[in-house]
Parts: sequence; structure tokens; C-alpha cells
Amino acid sequence: MKTKNYLYILSIIVAGAILFQACDKEKTSTLTDDEVAVAEDDALAEKLFGEIFDMALSAEQLVDGQINNGTLKSAVVCDSCPNVSVDHPDSTYWPKVITIDYGDGCTGFYEQTRSGKIIIQVTGRYRVTGTSRTITLENYYINGIHVEGTKTVTNDGENDEGNICYSIVLTGGKITTPDSIVITRESTRTREWVAGSDTWNIWDDVYFITGQTTGTNFRGVAYSRTIITPLEWAATCRFIKSGSIDIVIGENDPITLDFGDGRCDNEATVSRNGETKTILLRYRHRKLNG
Repeated sequence: MKTKNYLYILSIIVAGAILFQACDKEKTSTLTDDEVAVAEDDALAEKLFGEIFDMALSAEQLVDGQINNGTLKSAVVCDSCPNVSVDHPDSTYWPKVITIDYGDGCTGFYEQTRSGKIIIQVTGRYRVTGTSRTITLENYYINGIHVEGTKTVTNDGENDEGNICYSIVLTGGKITTPDSIVITRESTRTREWVAGSDTWNIWDDVYFITGQTTGTNFRGVAYSRTIITPLEWAATCRFIKSGSIDIVIGENDPITLDFGDGRCDNEATVSRNGETKTILLRYRHRKLNG
């Protein structure tokens, strides 16, 4: 009789443990508002840090085309109002230092307001294997968001498909919003130039981006993210056109940020275990509710 009681009690304990594990798994697999917010922040950081590279590249290409001018007025891909200057503009000797200066603030393309400087130290022409550019920021803001960090871009030459690839390392990445929210970011990326490398027209350029990122989110919680499907960047589109990223926050199951099927729009989705929510891509930080 006692044996039967022990077996009965044991069965209850085992059933309870299984139920607890199931509930715990359900709790960590449900898509929370905070996790959706993290995905929104990740998309914003992707845009802001990617845009800095884009502006540096377009300014560098402008300088290549007008190398004998000391001070240049730019129609930079991501903006139209900065002054672009070159330290010792010379077609033979390297390195050069290119400065994109937004001054105390100017409003350019898409009504985005920027201030401060983007400074690019260049060792050689962009298309030459082994050359590098180091991009630093000096008191740089966009729409009141303070962006910090250093990007190092190295031309690794052509891959097996004949496309030029660039390794990009971001160190000390940090975003501080107007309401003092801080997001940190460190990343190692590869950019594969899949279209436009055979012309000098920057508007036909397309890149595929892969790599990993770590940092802390707006709650101060550590996260990591890995690009699962290459991100498609095109000069003619404001935001990433396609590709997906898996984001792991703490010990929870990954969430997937998906930029879509290649349409040039400002929509993306956040999903996990069949649950999906749509978010809007933007240049500004959302308002924090608690």
C-alpha cells in the first residue's frame, strides 16, 4: 500500500515538473513587447551605422572624381547638405583624410537633421585590394540621436564569384537617444559588392551583408545577433530590402527580424514560433513606455 502511495506521489511530482517545464518554455518562447522593441532598435541601429558607411563611401567616390578641389559641396547618397573636404587631395600619394562636416546641424534628404563630423582615413582607392578606411565620428548626431563608434573597412579582394568583398569591423558602437536610452553594439561584417562595381554610378550599387553583432539593448540586457539570410542593401532604397537576422536576448529563444522579399519599403517583421508582428523601419527612436 505504501509502495502504491509513493508511486502515486512520484507520478504527481513528475507530471508537475513536465507541466512546469512546458509553461516555462511557453513563457520564453512568447514574443514580448520588449523583444519587439529590441528588434525595432536593432533595425534602427542597422540603419544608422550602415548609413555612416554609405556616406563615407559616397564622399570618397566624390573625391575620387574631383580630386583636385580642396573643398567640395556634396550630393552624398544619404544627405545633400554637408561640406566635404580632403586633407592633401592628391591622386598619387596616400593616405588621405576626408571629412564630412554637417556643422551645427543641417537638414538633407528625407528631412533628416544631422550635425557633427564623419572622418574617413583612407589608405588607397576603394576598389584596390588591401586598402582600408577607418571611419570615426566627432560629435555626430542624427535627429537628436548621438551615434558613436569606429568602423574599419578593408578590401579583401574578389571572392569565387568575382565580387569584391569588404570586411567591416565596428568597435565602441553606441547609440544614445534624446531621452538618454543607451544601446551598445560591436560587429564583424562582410559586404559583398554584387552589382554596380563595373560602373562609377553609385546609384546602381547593391551589396549583400553577412556577419555577427553583440551588445546591450535599451534595458541593459546583453544580446547577440547573426545574419541568417544576407541583408540586401541597394543605393536606391532607404532601408534594407531583404534578408533576415536571428536575435538572442538573454537566455530566451531567438527572435527573427525579417526585412522582406526585396521590395523597397519600410516594413519588416519580428517572429518566433509562428507568432509574427510587423514593425516600421525609421530614422528616429520610438518613445519608450516604461
